Amino acid sequence: MRHDQHKVAERTTDVERSVSEVEDGVKPFQKAARDTTKDIAALYAKTEDLENRSRRNNIRLVGVPEKAEGANATEYVEKWIAEKFKDKGLSSLYAVECGHSIPSRPLPPGQPPHPILAKILHYKDRDVILQQSRDHLGLTINGIKVSIFPDYSSAVQKKRAHFVEIKRRLCGLQIQYSMIFPPKLRVVAFGSALFFEDPDAALQWLDKNERQLRNQNLDT
Repeated sequence: MRHDQHKVAERTTDVERSVSEVEDGVKPFQKAARDTTKDIAALYAKTEDLENRSRRNNIRLVGVPEKAEGANATEYVEKWIAEKFKDKGLSSLYAVECGHSIPSRPLPPGQPPHPILAKILHYKDRDVILQQSRDHLGLTINGIKVSIFPDYSSAVQKKRAHFVEIKRRLCGLQIQYSMIFPPKLRVVAFGSALFFEDPDAALQWLDKNERQLRNQNLDT
């Protein structure tokens, strides 16, 4: 028994030594993995920023009847915007560089029309169009409501989509709000502007203050 116990002790020592060697060998790889993860996150953030910067002059038209743009979406969008916003501050250099429907594949029956993506030549004209589209309600084509939005990367659009519920409730309460970049909700209430990056935090704030906000609207 003493002999067997001695053998077990020796084998245990060998195993502990082997485990220690493995742990020492893994540590550099663990650090390399952490560094690589940080580098990937930084590169992703830079790529995301560059993609959104490349879309700086873009607008997205939602609700345009299918095929209404004909064979030349660029010319169609340019003329339509010029007609709708001709007295709203567009510059003399206003032009649409390019426009196209997205995606290009046919839609299944009953689906809403494709959005149209258009690139405005000058960013100031793009800002005028977005501002006026928010103020100038009732934009239509053939009696169908058309909305104009900024064009962001898919990642940013997904983050903005998380605020849909809170925006719907704010609209119902007639509370002024806007979305700013990066995805952040700006709410004007009680005489000041509040900013929310987390939609859950915004919903919690609204749940807490909804009655007061509703009463405030009734008083006004």
